[in-house]
Amino acid sequence: MMLQHPGPSLADISCSALVPCLSPPGTLTLDDFTNFTPIVKEELRLAIQTKRLSNGLSADVSSDGSSSDRAYERPSTGLKREATHEEHERRKRRRERNKIAAAKCRNKKKEKTEGLQKESEKLESVNADLKAQIEELKQQKQQLVYMLNLHRPTCIVRAQNGQTPEDERKLFIQHIKESTLQLHNLTTSSLSTSTVAPLDGGVLTLDDIQCL
Repeated sequence: MMLQHPGPSLADISCSALVPCLSPPGTLTLDDFTNFTPIVKEELRLAIQTKRLSNGLSADVSSDGSSSDRAYERPSTGLKREATHEEHERRKRRRERNKIAAAKCRNKKKEKTEGLQKESEKLESVNADLKAQIEELKQQKQQLVYMLNLHRPTCIVRAQNGQTPEDERKLFIQHIKESTLQLHNLTTSSLSTSTVAPLDGGVLTLDDIQCL
């Protein structure tokens, strides 16, 4: 480290008197302190402190001739403190945002759960109504079957083999017509060989057949 002295002063005179080998006069380096005795070093340190105080600098000088400028450390400490405070504020804002996001997520899950619960209750209610309707229809079916069984023996229109009484009447009339036609054919064929007396004055016709 180089220490420059602008002009001759008491400190320069002391330094020159103590260290005559300095070249140029008034210039000190760390190498100049190597072979000095403790007494000379102390005197040099006092002279350097006096010089620094006259220049408005800090008077702290270490034993090896180096000095510490605390005036330059304060801004660094202040910047570090300010950076620490800003980092703390950022962390605080980040925590607040995380809390808000977590609260929104919890509220969303809660709303979704409540919606599913309501939907489940609604479906259970509909299912219960449908089961009640099924039971009611079963009871109605049993009542209808019971009434049908009571009515069947006295029913006028009865079905046998899938045929109604009207169908049976038509079949009976068709059967009578076929029988009458066969009888007529037999009568006609027998007239050629023998005389057949008419039954009550003529051939049986459909007009003589009355179906009740």
